[in-house]
Amino acid sequence: MLKNLLLHLLHAPLRLLRTRRESRVWPDLESAIADFNRRNYAEVVAKCRAALLREPRSAQANHLCGRALMELERHAEAEACLNAAVAADPALAEAYSDLALVMLKAGDYQAAEKHCRQAVKAQPKEPRYRLHLAEILESTGRDNEALMELLVAQEYAPDQVDVLQELLIKLDQLGQYAEALRVAERALVELGETFETWFFLAYARYSTGDSLGAVEASARAISFRANVPGIYVTRGSALLALGKIEEAAASYQRALRLQPDYPDALFHLGMVNLMRGRYRDGWAGFEYRFKIRRANRRSCEPRWNGTSLRERTLHVMREQGLGDDIMYSSCFPQLIKDAKHCYIECEPRLEKLFARSFPEATFIPLVDNATKEAVLQRDDIDVRIFSASVPGYLRNSLRDFPRHQGYLRADTERTRYWREKLAALGDGLKVGISWRGGTVHTNRKRRTLSLDTLQPLLALPGVHWVNLQYGERAAEIAGCSKAAHDITITDWPEAIDGDYDETAALVSALDLVISVCTSVIHLAGALGRPVWVMVPRAAEWRYGLEGETMPWYPTARLLRQSEAGSWEAVIARAREDLARRLNAALE
Repeated sequence: MLKNLLLHLLHAPLRLLRTRRESRVWPDLESAIADFNRRNYAEVVAKCRAALLREPRSAQANHLCGRALMELERHAEAEACLNAAVAADPALAEAYSDLALVMLKAGDYQAAEKHCRQAVKAQPKEPRYRLHLAEILESTGRDNEALMELLVAQEYAPDQVDVLQELLIKLDQLGQYAEALRVAERALVELGETFETWFFLAYARYSTGDSLGAVEASARAISFRANVPGIYVTRGSALLALGKIEEAAASYQRALRLQPDYPDALFHLGMVNLMRGRYRDGWAGFEYRFKIRRANRRSCEPRWNGTSLRERTLHVMREQGLGDDIMYSSCFPQLIKDAKHCYIECEPRLEKLFARSFPEATFIPLVDNATKEAVLQRDDIDVRIFSASVPGYLRNSLRDFPRHQGYLRADTERTRYWREKLAALGDGLKVGISWRGGTVHTNRKRRTLSLDTLQPLLALPGVHWVNLQYGERAAEIAGCSKAAHDITITDWPEAIDGDYDETAALVSALDLVISVCTSVIHLAGALGRPVWVMVPRAAEWRYGLEGETMPWYPTARLLRQSEAGSWEAVIARAREDLARRLNAALE
């Protein structure tokens, strides 16, 4: 932030430099600044403290000393110096900003926000303080407030690249893809054709699902500057979305030739290796998720590294989504067998299902941040690991995936109840259906259909369709029952909108589940129930690149797109295969 403190001090308010106390320490500070720029931080501290003996209330000497102490990671001492700096000069915005950084290091987000707001108040038109405040707000889950700060920063600095970049990233995080595209297109017009404006346009186009446009914009950006690894990652992701796996991998590798330790490229290449079934290399790349933006910030120490768990208590930390929780839970039996005891975090809706399925473990539903912090304070835990890191030790080849018949156990009484409810629908197959998957962050567009699109499948006689779709669906289901379609989809909200244990009982009672890539396919597969998955051309790594099977769930069958965005052939095949199954049931 302060690569050149001399430049910062020369731009400090003239009234400050003219005061007697600052002029008395200025000769010492010139020498200390030179040491700071040479990274001789211990010398800086010594010279600043010598100056402060003569003038304890020097804002600049206290600030510079605090900055050097921050670099030496002596944060408590830095805090004291920085507090002295702002006490001496309440308009010293940079010192407030540095105090916010110290408070972030200490995990005190409330104090960090307070100090950062003081910096913004002192210099409201300086965008970097608003960028810093946006980061703090994001850390506390206040994404919309963070967005507002970024929008204000962009108003004050419309041509500042780092502000524009952060704004686009935040819009993307919030799923405001159309707005991100509008901002990127406007930047191209107003700022002209540069590497940055084409890069931003490539990023925004990719987010809106215009993968071909993203590839084209990436090429334009590369024509300006061909030595920036990030543009090759964006290009690779767009190629991957188009199903061009080898080209995508080559793009990631090009980024690594430019910067061999580039985390984004290593992570995305890891995903490609997982898709290819090269699990050992894939999991190694997957670990780089902790070094890229928006990675999990919780402490995981001491971290389990795959060594023996004999006589040790393991804490498995939740990291990703509901479907991931279910998929990674296939590793729990081995962890439970090997460890003295396992404490396992879970999504609250999975607590009852997991506790029944793995009774030897202790499950901790993460209901709030206080719960997260409380489990980190336990003194009976020897080692920790994030759940998504466990397969890196237990699933390094196809032989490591068990041929299970289901490792989750639904409630038998509730399953019997739902079988009776299903039987009351009449003769015929009872098939669960889900047609929307993902979130704004996990490729929802690629994983979502409409009931209108599914109409050829849903119109097949002899099938009782049962809703497994969570979220808003009433209007869409009602539309199916109108005269144009005359299709009935039975919806029992009590099985879908509450505890996932009830959903598990319903799924266990069905004859079959047909779904896009969403959490219900993980549930069905983990219960050992037959499930057909409608898979997009560019699917997530867990579905692999080809074939009808996936190693995580032996009872799952994959119906793949042959062309990105085209579902007609997938739906036609599902209808044909379901018709054959109906005929076989009647014979």
